[in-house]
Order: sequence, then C-alpha cells, then structure tokens
Amino acid sequence: MFLANFGTLQLDHGTYVAWASSLATSGLKHFYSDWSDYLPGYLYILWILGKINLVLPGLQTLTFKLPAILADIATGYLIYKIVGKKRGILFSILYLFNPAIFANSSLWGQVDSLTALFSLFVIYIFPSNYLLSAISLAVGTLIKPQAAFILPAILYLFVVRKKKLYEWITYGITGLTVFILGFLPFSNQSNLFKFILERLTVSSEQYPYGSINAFSFWGLFGFWKPDNIIVWIGLGVSIILIAIVTLIIYKKKILNGQYLVSTISLLITFLFMTRMHERHLLPVLAPLLIATVSNPILFLVYGGLSLTYIANLSYAYYWITDNYKEIFNPVLIKLFIFTNIASFILTIVSIFKKISFNIKFKFNKLSKNIAFKTKDISNKKTHILLIIILLFSLGTRVYALGNPKEMYFDEIYHSFTAKLVLHNDPKAWEFWNPNPEGFAYEWTHPPISKLGMVVGMKVFGENSFGYRVPQAILGTLSVLLIYLLAKEIFKDKLVGILSAFVFSLDGLPLVLSRMGMNDSYVLFFSLLSVYLFIRGKNFGSAFSFGLAIASKWSGIYTFPIILISHFVFRKKLKLSYLSFLVVPIAVYIASYGVMFATGHTWTNFIDTQKQMWWYHTNLVAEHPYTSPAWSWTLLLRPIYLYDGQEVNRLVARIYAFGNPIVFWFGLFSVVLSAIIAYKEKFKRLGFVIFAYLIFFLPWIASPRIMFLYHYLPSIPFLAIVTGFVLRRFPKIINYYFLICFILFLYFYPHWIGMRIPIWLDDSYYWFSSWR
Repeated sequence: MFLANFGTLQLDHGTYVAWASSLATSGLKHFYSDWSDYLPGYLYILWILGKINLVLPGLQTLTFKLPAILADIATGYLIYKIVGKKRGILFSILYLFNPAIFANSSLWGQVDSLTALFSLFVIYIFPSNYLLSAISLAVGTLIKPQAAFILPAILYLFVVRKKKLYEWITYGITGLTVFILGFLPFSNQSNLFKFILERLTVSSEQYPYGSINAFSFWGLFGFWKPDNIIVWIGLGVSIILIAIVTLIIYKKKILNGQYLVSTISLLITFLFMTRMHERHLLPVLAPLLIATVSNPILFLVYGGLSLTYIANLSYAYYWITDNYKEIFNPVLIKLFIFTNIASFILTIVSIFKKISFNIKFKFNKLSKNIAFKTKDISNKKTHILLIIILLFSLGTRVYALGNPKEMYFDEIYHSFTAKLVLHNDPKAWEFWNPNPEGFAYEWTHPPISKLGMVVGMKVFGENSFGYRVPQAILGTLSVLLIYLLAKEIFKDKLVGILSAFVFSLDGLPLVLSRMGMNDSYVLFFSLLSVYLFIRGKNFGSAFSFGLAIASKWSGIYTFPIILISHFVFRKKLKLSYLSFLVVPIAVYIASYGVMFATGHTWTNFIDTQKQMWWYHTNLVAEHPYTSPAWSWTLLLRPIYLYDGQEVNRLVARIYAFGNPIVFWFGLFSVVLSAIIAYKEKFKRLGFVIFAYLIFFLPWIASPRIMFLYHYLPSIPFLAIVTGFVLRRFPKIINYYFLICFILFLYFYPHWIGMRIPIWLDDSYYWFSSWR
C-alpha cells in the first residue's frame, strides 16, 4: 500500500477510473454501449470502486490498486496453506516480497494478481470442494480469460483423484452456468448467447499480434507484428506441449503435480501463444514457487522468470509512457526472451531428470551460534584467499586512478578544498566566502577526509592520483575489516572470506573509493569502531567512532550498532565505556585543529557547525539523479559522476552503480536471514541485519535530496549477510561468484571511466532509469 502512490501507469489507471465512473452512474446494462475489451468479471469490482470513489475521491489511486494488492496478500496466504506451517511463512515472504509481484499491483496498478489468485485457488480448493473450484474458475475467467489456461491442471486432478463421470459433468455445467450468468446483468440484447459471443470476440480480437511487448517466443521476431497464420501455430504447439508434459507428470506420479502442470500450462501459453501481453507471465510465479518444494532446482526458474518479468514490465511501461521509447536494445531483449525459453527448458528437464541443489530450509535451535554443515577452512587457505582478495581489491581501485585528470562530481568541493588546506588557505574553512567559478568551498562536512587527501598529496604530489589514493587505500582496508567483522561475529573464517569477496565485487564501494570524497572515510572508521568494540578495545572503538563522525555526520549511526552489540555479545559494563562520552567529542574538535591554526576562533567553529546543520536540514534542490531511500535496495536509480566527450565513437563515463547480483541477491539474503534469525533465535545474525538497516532506514525520513551513494555504509553488512547465506547453502557459492565476477568484469569499464566503444556503453543501460 505504501508503494501505491508510485509508478502508476496512468493509461490503465485512467481507463479503470473512467469505466468505474460509467458503471457507478449509468449502471451495468448500458456499460458496453461504449468501448471495453474486458469481460464482466472485473467490471463488477470497478462498479463497487466507482461507488467508493464518489464518496472518497481523494483516495482514488489506492482505491483502484487495492483489489490487486489484496489479491497478492491472499495468494501469499494460499501459498502458506499449501506449503505448510513449517516452511509456509518463508515461501509466502518469497512471493509477497518479490518485486515482480508488487510491481504489477502496487506500482503499475494492473489486475493480473487476481488471475494469479483465482488460478491458484481453483487448484487448492478442488480436493475439498470441486464445485467451488468450478465456480472460482468461471469467476477467474470472467475477470481475465487467461485463468482458463489452468484447465489442464483441473483435468489432471480429475484423473489423479479418479473422479466419476457425473462429477466431470457437474463441474463443467456449474462452471459454464456461472460464466454465462456473469454476463446477464450487462446484456443489452435479447439474445444472451449472441451477446456473450460478441464480448468474447471483442476481447480476443482486440490485439491480433504475435507479441504485445511480451518477452515470449514470438517476441524474437519483433513486437506488434500481425499474427495472421501464427495464431493457429501457437495454439497448436501449446496444446501439444501441454498435453505431452502433463502426461509425463502423471506417469511419474510427481507429488502435488497439479501445481507443476499449472506452471507448465501458464508458461507454455505465455511463450508460444500469440496475443500475449508482458503482464501475462505473472500467474506462473505462484504455482512455480510451490513446485520448488519438491524440486528445488526450480528456484533458478523462479528467480530467472522474476527478473525477466520485471524487465518486461519496465520495457512496456516506458514504451507506453515515454512516446514508444525502447529502453532495451534488441540484443538484450532477445537475451531476456532466451532466458524465459531456457527457464521453460530447465523446468522440463527437471521433470525428466531429478536435479536438486538439496537446499533444505531447516531451522535449528542451537546453543552455539550456528552449525554449518561443512567444516571451516584452514588458516593457511584463509590467508591465501584473503591476500588474493585484498590484492584484487587494491588493484581494481588504483588502476588508472589518476584518470580523469580533472576534478569531477563532488571533487570540485572536497578535493578543491583539500588543496586549499594543503596551502594553509583560510578560505577552506570559511562558509561566508563566495565560491569561485566552477568550484565551491566544502564546509558542509567535517574535515577528516580533506585532511586525508592532504596527506595523499604530500606523499604522491598535488595531482588527481594524490588526492584519490587515500580513499582507495581505505576502501581496500574496508574489505579487510569486513573479513574480520564477519569472522568475529560468526566465529567462522569462511564466512569472513565470502563476505569480503562479495564486497570486493560490488561497484558502488569501488567507485566511491576511487574519488576525492568522504564516503570511504566514514565507512572505514565506522567498521573499525564496531570491530574494535566487539573485540573489547573500547578506547580504540571510541576513537574510531570520533573519526567516523569527523568524516561525515552520518557516522553517528554507528553508535546504535555499538550499543546493541553490547547486549548481543553479552559484554560486561566497564569503566572504559566512559571513553565514548569524551573521546569522540575530543577527536571531532581536534579534527578542526588546522582551522584553529589558520587564525579561526571557537566562535567560527560553532558558527560552522550551525551552518552545517542548517544546510543538511534545509537543503531543497533538484537533481536528475536523486532517488528515494527505499529504491536503493533495488538499484533503481544510479548516478552519473563523470561523462567524458565522445571521440571516434569511444566514450569514457563513471557511474556510481552497484553490481546487480550483489544488490538483488543481497536483498534476498537479508529477508532469508531475518527468517533464520527469528526461527533459530540467532542474535548475532539479527545484529548484522540491524546494522544493515540502521545505516539505511533513517534516510527514508530525511528531508534533503538523496542519492544512491548514501546507501554505501549498509553495503558491508549486506555483504556479510550474503556471506552467511552462501556459507549456509554452500552448493550455490560457485554459481553466485561466477555470475558476480562476470558482471564485475562487464561493468568495470563503466565504473572507472575507461574509454570504450559506444555500443558497449549503450549495453549498460538495462533500464531507462539507469541512463
């Protein structure tokens, strides 16, 4: 419901509102006097919504999205009931928090969620009440004809449960009667059956094209191509494939095979029948998720189809709303289509040959932290792997670090001011001075990062490499700290190695550790403070905490983590805790020592703090790459940092952007780990999730404009959670890092400003919001 005010497709929403208004004011009988390609099922709901809208017009957007949102929740509950209490909550969460699900209902505002609900309910209720199943199938088909595609699953149930002939007949008559009666209040003709035939014809002939922006088989040949002959080819192929696969499932006596038959039927019709919209893949996901219970390999299919579905929705959304703009190039579209086809093939192969990851969602109540099924790695192997990861991290951060030679993005504030500090220019500390053209005095953040850049320039020279290399070093050391933290929290070296490797393969910390800004400082000192506190080094922790705040005020969020860790790690109160009352303040004030040395007073210091507070709490500005905090987890809006000139069809750009696998699998890992932490009462895992959230959630309430790079301090804990999940399910480690590393190599030129061909640069913008 929170997302209901975002992402609405006004074309569909406006149509629903207009139809609802007509139904509420003119009644049902005269509705079809105007154009509509919908059957009566959803029109009954719109009639009610139209009445509500007359009373509560201010809640129009939420009102018209509510049926689909409630349908999602009901589907999640059905999944819980079908899977069972032991794993039902987990599977419901995997469905309800899948962006592919709420993107259709909460954001877009379409009603395919009702098709998903009725398609699942028809199968679920059949064993206990087959007549209610027939009624539900009729209602679902009246809402969206695609619901009828689960008929093979119903036939499968009739055969498996050895239903008698009269039950077959009763089911058919009941469903057909409800379907016909659904048209009756809308009929404006004397011949009801002629009216029904007309409505079915209008609905089926509205879009006579091979693919209507759908990433289906026919989309390989282009979208919106007339389907003339292929409509019958698609129908014939679908019927044959569904019949063959259903027969195989029946012969193999697969447990709960009806959900697999439903999955296959819905997927085949989406892929091979014509006249499919992008949204028609949605009903596949619910029965597919249920089918993973007996065949975990299908989790790959569930994940793959979810990603392509989100991509398909995004493509169609921008095509409709932005003057037919195509946000994906033809090669990427074909890749998405082949992914869908490969998912179908993998599903078929899994039926013929049992493939399994042996993923067991088994929750253990342990006296110790956690019992991993495999042994920890040796010290020697740990040291070798850690050195490799650190060298990789350092190498990728310092390679071509001096390019571009000029300052870019916020370097024109931070690095520019650091140069002034280097030359003892008092203007570096004076907020009241007018800014020179093209640059600005950076006084809106504490000075530690600028002092760090000064050290870099003293050692390596007053150049771009000099003021960037301290951040690269701190970024590499942050990888080491993530290893140490994860190892200390879970008492397991492999978790530490996995977490460090995950972090080293992400693009956002890489980009921010290659430029003259303060983000790498607050990240490093926050991690160091937490690690030292867990190790019992309270003074060092307090000192590092002071350095974190002296880098960026958001370092204050480190303190709740330290506070919670006291209870999680069962520490005793010590006198050294008092250092947190004195040391951070002393460190913060001391960081302004150079300011005082250039003739500024305590009054100047206090005034500067007031100006900083005013700036951050009252900053109202516009920027094309700003993004709300909730969107960071999904990697919806990266930010351009540098855009070099095109020369000979070559271009160099720097993009603050995460590795999609690190972000998306990381979000899944957070949800899964939260469940594990709750089920196993595993406080240390819960502590990591808390640390991830505390650096992220406060930004949601921030009044100022925000960017993706504000998400950086949460990334280490996202990496640690991911490392835990990989350690818990070791058979997916190789697959994860293979894909992650390939994407790292693919995006690396885009992260560091390497000069590359235009065609390669164009391939990076998977979604229009990434451009």
